[in-house]
Amino acid sequence: MIDVYFEQEEEANTFYQLVNSHDNEVCAKWERKTKFIVQLISESKEWNLCKDQIARFLSTVYIMHRELPMIESILKKKYYFTNEEEIERITSIARSLLEKDECVYEHRIHQHELRDTLSTIFSLHLEPPEIRFDSIVHFRLHLYIEQLTEMIGLAIDEFKREEDYQSFIHSLREFIKRKAPEEDVVHVVQGETFEFYRGNGSILMKHEVEELRERFPLFIFGLEHGEWNISPLIMLAPKHVIMYGNNPQEAQTHTVMNIFQEKFSFYPLTAFPFSNHEQKES
Repeated sequence: MIDVYFEQEEEANTFYQLVNSHDNEVCAKWERKTKFIVQLISESKEWNLCKDQIARFLSTVYIMHRELPMIESILKKKYYFTNEEEIERITSIARSLLEKDECVYEHRIHQHELRDTLSTIFSLHLEPPEIRFDSIVHFRLHLYIEQLTEMIGLAIDEFKREEDYQSFIHSLREFIKRKAPEEDVVHVVQGETFEFYRGNGSILMKHEVEELRERFPLFIFGLEHGEWNISPLIMLAPKHVIMYGNNPQEAQTHTVMNIFQEKFSFYPLTAFPFSNHEQKES
């Protein structure tokens, strides 16, 4: 029999429920004393057979009850954040990185298997017949905390990028709001380079876009000189943008949607109303 000690009743209860809700080598009994003790009983004589399971359950207890407060503590004490809204947003990004539930972060997390690190640390410090959860948490998680701090740094970088992106979008919205429209409606066909059509179906030629560019210094918004997908729409500032394609989640399409908001509509390519696009394709 192994006694697992907890100082918090909620954590003891979570561990107890985890052990007994799985088909394991061990089962649990719970004694409610000054320090909450969950007793583990195993039919197997091989400690290593149930050691990894116990480590996973203890790491899950930590994730459920301690990880979020630890992230917030690191943000305040290591990175000196004080604004609660910013802390909440960065914490959300950090959890997405840890849980790998955002494909946009996929390229940033392959080297940061923190949940595996946490489970391994618990496994290395399980010493029967007594296991003290809080002792491991307070004195043995240094490597995990270091890696978590690095992960939070990535979350902060992502937060700053999102802030810059929102500032970029806001400045373009304000520009469009103040500028007189060059066209009532612009039809846009998705592609590596977008195609732009006026309301009467005539295509907007590249030299026409160049002439518009001379009148509006879009570099002040951070749009590069060779950028041809977003710039024409900003310069035309139409009352409505109608886009046709097969992927409404495409990055630049998503940006156009964020800029024009209720002035933006998306339809499948088959709904494109003019024939000159088909002629161009053939």
